[in-house]
Amino acid sequence: MAIEYRGEETLFVVEIEDAEGTKLIRPFNQTGGSVNIAADSIELATKDKTGSDYGDVTQELSLEGIITEGDPFVQEMKRKIRNKEFVKIYEVNTRTNEAEYGMYMISAFDRDFAHGEFATYSLTASLNGDVTKETLTEIPDGAPGGFGDNDSDNGVEG
Repeated sequence: MAIEYRGEETLFVVEIEDAEGTKLIRPFNQTGGSVNIAADSIELATKDKTGSDYGDVTQELSLEGIITEGDPFVQEMKRKIRNKEFVKIYEVNTRTNEAEYGMYMISAFDRDFAHGEFATYSLTASLNGDVTKETLTEIPDGAPGGFGDNDSDNGVEG
């Protein structure tokens, strides 16, 4: 029996630098993400035959989430794009811990602060080079538990 995948079973993990060196982190409160692999085509048209062949192949990814206190991801991505640095991003299958990673150029890092809504981020990046497969021994923890970590009743009237 084939078991379908749910969106939450694929996570993105990034490598960041801190005072202790490099480490993998899981951006907190990821709400979505996608990977797009596209190929240009080279057209062949002669008196003998017509057809297509592969041209350049590109890979882009996008990642969205809610900006969360204590998450080093947002500050690190702002630093990376401002300093024109590549970031190592992993796409992780949480059923198997199998991952593919590559070095990505951040082409856009947007933050949205709409009134009455959670603040969000959106990252768009393009692969530079090849992807590498790896099985992670563990997946970094995500956002800490608790809604807002305050003592309110979270808007529930009783």
